[in-house]
Amino acid sequence: MPDPNKLAILRMNNYVVREVCGLCQHFRGSPGANFGSCNIFIYTHKKHGPRQLSVSRYGRCSGIDGAFEMNKKKQADIDRSGFTEFVEKL
Repeated sequence: MPDPNKLAILRMNNYVVREVCGLCQHFRGSPGANFGSCNIFIYTHKKHGPRQLSVSRYGRCSGIDGAFEMNKKKQADIDRSGFTEFVEKL
């Protein structure tokens, strides 16, 4: 659990953890990479045919059709950190 003083400062500054692609179960990317792919969305590349959609780790879809699904391991990390209250839901 983080220091209560740390949480107080985060609250005072309206800190948020956004539900972004990097926290989604459907995101595939290398650790630390800013870009990866989404296993839900496919598009037809004019030259190479169907492929997974390239996305930014920091972006997010609208969550239509339940596309966003929090990665269970990453959710556990958030829970352990004490930052659960700061998660901004879609």
